[in-house]
Amino acid sequence: MFWGTKKEGNRHIIAIKDYTSSLKSMKEGSFYLPFDKEIYFKLLENNATKVDTLKELGKFIKASNKKKSDVLHFWEGLIAQGYTLINVEYAEEVPSIEKLCNNNTIKYVSPV
Repeated sequence: MFWGTKKEGNRHIIAIKDYTSSLKSMKEGSFYLPFDKEIYFKLLENNATKVDTLKELGKFIKASNKKKSDVLHFWEGLIAQGYTLINVEYAEEVPSIEKLCNNNTIKYVSPV
């Protein structure tokens, strides 16, 4: 491993519906989260990049090392539904990121 590189297995793409209002609701505790809210705050503060407009989606796809033809339509659909895509780092094994992000507000999209 070279200096300054991160283990790529810990990077994931998640989608959050109405990012700013959801973050505010998390802080206020006004909606149910299946796990401790501190886990979610820790997850969100470890984000590398995020995108919520179609104009910036191409750069986000390139930064996520994905093939545009594989993810473009799915990710465009998420953004059109009001989701913000976020590239996060999550290394914990319990709870898994798939279980952590399995609700109406936060969705697990893919590994990086």
